[in-house]
Amino acid sequence: MRSNPAIRDFHVLVVAVTLTIPCAFAQKVNVGYDQSIDFSRYKTYTLQEPATSPTRPLLYASVIGSIQEELHAKGLASAEKDGDLTLQTAGGFDYGLESNSNLLSDSCSNCQRPIRDVGLWSGYIPPSTSSGKPRPKGVLELTFVDRGTNKIIWSGTVEQKLDPDKKEKSLEKINQAIVRLLADFPPKAR
Repeated sequence: MRSNPAIRDFHVLVVAVTLTIPCAFAQKVNVGYDQSIDFSRYKTYTLQEPATSPTRPLLYASVIGSIQEELHAKGLASAEKDGDLTLQTAGGFDYGLESNSNLLSDSCSNCQRPIRDVGLWSGYIPPSTSSGKPRPKGVLELTFVDRGTNKIIWSGTVEQKLDPDKKEKSLEKINQAIVRLLADFPPKAR
């Protein structure tokens, strides 16, 4: 008995979609940004160095490299100092990033904490300490601060469960999570 090629193709499609569903839901992304900002005016960014040395320097370098690669593909150039934006990174232990001090050593004369105007934000993300819960492992947070105004203009988190025993697979998941987190950065003008 011969099977219908259209039905066989449909079954293959159903199996393929079913297999990708767990991967799509494994990453939880939350993004907030200042809707009043014209993101097209930003051309450079400076990565804020961590306050302490990373506990896992190779993992840290891999994560930062993936972030920089995504930003470069979007037309943002990295600047050693005085970029239009300052990028702060923080994350759970599995991302190799510890929480940053949130002080902009390269961005302001008096290095105060950046300002977040919650009235102008879509998708506002409360600070990780506001709920009283510590940042769970497998969470990466990126925050972009306008260097000139010292205001947070975009912040996003991605949560990804990682298995420390499967290092290669975890690195793949981390890279996919970074791509997904930065998929809509910079936000399109409305």
